[in-house]
Amino acid sequence: MENNGIIERFGGVTKEEPLSTLDKDLVLGGTQVLESRKPFFSYYNDRPEVDLSAYLYFVLDGHHPFEAILRASEKVKGKVKCDFEAASGSTSMHNRTCQVIRVKKLKKYCQIKHIQELYQREGIAFKKHFSNLREEMVLIRLQKFFYLKPFEGGIYMDTAQEHVGYFTIPDYIEWPSFRELTIKAKYETELLFFDAARVFFYENRKIMNLVRIYKEDISPLKIAPIRDRYLKLISEQ
Repeated sequence: MENNGIIERFGGVTKEEPLSTLDKDLVLGGTQVLESRKPFFSYYNDRPEVDLSAYLYFVLDGHHPFEAILRASEKVKGKVKCDFEAASGSTSMHNRTCQVIRVKKLKKYCQIKHIQELYQREGIAFKKHFSNLREEMVLIRLQKFFYLKPFEGGIYMDTAQEHVGYFTIPDYIEWPSFRELTIKAKYETELLFFDAARVFFYENRKIMNLVRIYKEDISPLKIAPIRDRYLKLISEQ
């Protein structure tokens, strides 16, 4: 889809965030729900005074096709009086990978049980409690749609989420190497204070590889030097 210069793409995000297990009194029947109070950890970790809305991860039992989660989410959102966003994904921790539904923009935690019940009615099963995490770094992979405005130099601005931009990179990078690359990129003191994630989306029968940058008041002008730093480091590998 292209509308007023905005393009729609489907792809995925890989990132790391510190997650904690949500209190059992807030969730349905002893299920496992994880909470991220620092969804852009490496940016806001140096700004503890900032209060962000938490992201929630409903841990699923078994495997549910992306289409099933998407259809269930549409029906659940049509039945509740609160506005929230849902995305399918997975978390990896302690050699355990679990499918999850990432929920954001949920303002009242008292609504969690009701939303879980509605998902259950749509055939989504939740995993029982299995671990107590406390601010533990977890690898997260999400499948999602992107709504982007392209700019010169392989730069994109996210039109659905504030403070988010992207730039293309030549090839796919494994996560451990991407994490190390990001640490090196931040050695450039003028580029301090941003959060990075690995992104891909499908375009013209190809997979486009990108870096997602979160930084307040981000713009193509502010993304360009970060892009240049990454590309320089990649070329030196």
